[in-house]
Amino acid sequence: MTKHFMDTLCAMLDAGEPADPCKAARHRWLRRTAAAWRDAMKRCDAAWMELIRDIPEEEIDEAEVPPPPEQAEVDRLWAQLSDVIQKDMWPRALYFGCM
Repeated sequence: MTKHFMDTLCAMLDAGEPADPCKAARHRWLRRTAAAWRDAMKRCDAAWMELIRDIPEEEIDEAEVPPPPEQAEVDRLWAQLSDVIQKDMWPRALYFGCM
């Protein structure tokens, strides 16, 4: 995750909801998705901590621990946010749902 990415995400989230209905729908989607991503990250971090809690600290870097199921949700939400911020690609429904 780059600083530029997070700066852009924060700026988009801090902006007020646009008057244009399509842009407003995108803004609401972004807020919901970012909130879901943050929540998923918290759950994923807790799951990771549970997985590695019995591994001695000096062995953590070498330990092969499969990711918790929560990681898939984090990755899915991250990919959606990344598409929006880095490629300006929004979910399909936000393009065609406003017509």
